[in-house]
Amino acid sequence: MKMKKIVGSLMISVLCFMTAISGVSAASYDTSKINDAYSKVVEYYKNNNTLNNADKILAVESLGLEAESNQFDISSVDFSKTSLSKKIVTEVLLGIDPTEDKETLESQIDENGNVEGSWGASSDIWTLYALYATSSEKTNLLADKLNTYLASSSVCGYEWGGVYYADYDTTGWVIEGLAVVNKEKYATTINKAIDYIKSNTTVTTTGWITTDNVDTQSQVLEGMFAYDTNSLLNDSYTIHPIDCLLNTQLSDGSFPSGYNAEYTTAEVAKTLGTYKNGSVFEKAKKAYDKMMNPEQPDNTKPVQPTDTKKDSQSTNKVETTNQKTTSVKTGDETNVVIFVSLSMVSGGLFLVLRKEYERVH
Repeated sequence: MKMKKIVGSLMISVLCFMTAISGVSAASYDTSKINDAYSKVVEYYKNNNTLNNADKILAVESLGLEAESNQFDISSVDFSKTSLSKKIVTEVLLGIDPTEDKETLESQIDENGNVEGSWGASSDIWTLYALYATSSEKTNLLADKLNTYLASSSVCGYEWGGVYYADYDTTGWVIEGLAVVNKEKYATTINKAIDYIKSNTTVTTTGWITTDNVDTQSQVLEGMFAYDTNSLLNDSYTIHPIDCLLNTQLSDGSFPSGYNAEYTTAEVAKTLGTYKNGSVFEKAKKAYDKMMNPEQPDNTKPVQPTDTKKDSQSTNKVETTNQKTTSVKTGDETNVVIFVSLSMVSGGLFLVLRKEYERVH
């Protein structure tokens, strides 16, 4: 009887083991298509390397490139045509100290999170990006306000000419902003907004948030990538919304637009960069923190001689490890943990079975 229980336990563990194996497989969406589109838009910016506005700089930085490098020309950028908030984020990414502009921006926000000159969530979200990127004490104040706003309607928008317009573009931006500030804290609101988009558009059947609107498609997907890449890749769609976006890419790597193709291409580049590298605003925050707190060399420790051969071997090991890591699909870390854990359990039960068998026989 005892033997049967052990055998039964082993069979269950093996079943779980096989389930885990299937779970570790690549995400249901073919991410090689995203990687191909990403590579093409990277080449587009290498071939069109004059970055004359903040949007292009944000796009390049999101793609994992450095706009201030010799690879690009930023000499014609005119920050006077850029909002203060977007200017701050761009400055940080370029390695420019934004302290003066940061102080000006913070002075425009009152104790209730109201922003001077705001025209709704579409401008407030960029203020939040700037506050977050510069580790401002007012970050949570504005994030909480935007969370309350989004939670009450599940869609954000802007005011223009005294008229309020709700749009999914702004909603995607707000989802990203709340996600980078504290995705756990704002999860309920974010999930509600994503469910609202799915329920009030044809995205689950046709793949489009709004018909043939590349900008909107890109900005919503960017927010969803910033919040939970794995869910977006594995959710069920008749036609996947990522395909709808990628299928519009032109042969030179850019993306079409009904009014400004350069802006649209920059927006899609940010979306693809968010998938590959995480939110560009997280990159900006890391750059700012490093700028404000540069590492100081510790001169009290004796300098150790360098073993060139050993360092070379270590470098090779790191490169090999990184190559192996990239073969596991982004967002599958949880499945890998389950796989390893269940493998250990199965191995343990097998040893117990073998010991019991040897004892009986």
